[in-house]
Amino acid sequence: MFGNKSKKDSQIPSQRKQNAAVHPQSEAKPTPPPVNETEHDDDEPANYISAGTVIEGNIVSSEDLQIDGTVKGDIQTSSKLILGEDSIIEGNIMAEEAEVSGRITGTVQAKGLLAIMKTCVIDGDIVTKSLNVESGSSFNGRCKVGASAERRSSSEIGGTTSTPKNVSPATAVLTSHSAAAKS
Repeated sequence: MFGNKSKKDSQIPSQRKQNAAVHPQSEAKPTPPPVNETEHDDDEPANYISAGTVIEGNIVSSEDLQIDGTVKGDIQTSSKLILGEDSIIEGNIMAEEAEVSGRITGTVQAKGLLAIMKTCVIDGDIVTKSLNVESGSSFNGRCKVGASAERRSSSEIGGTTSTPKNVSPATAVLTSHSAAAKS
């Protein structure tokens, strides 16, 4: 009992420290840092609302947003908005740029490019700096395209502004489409 001291117990404290430095005890490996959930592939939007999902209320986002479901409310993003073929939007849209393929009832405003795909149906006004319209899409409303549209405030969108004289909304879209096709 008293005579059986282990070698470790008979060492003086300074020797114990040296041995600990030379022969470290098994240490727990550091855990990897947590994955940052806000990082995402550049090809995929940061926010996604899938088909079959219904949201009643406004959406505000600073990241890219893709919607394949239904939104009954306004959508605002300071980034890109993608509306899939099955999307249904009942509200106004304000985005940096947008690619729309679904059904929209409301005003669509894009600071940059608004791409209206062939499966898209818009019942409402369009205000954008640049417009690309695919054949087969449907639009019923007023359209303002160009640099002056960028300055137009959101309060004017649904207000009393008028369509340019001698230009019907359909002609405005076709004119913009023709200009985009030539580029």
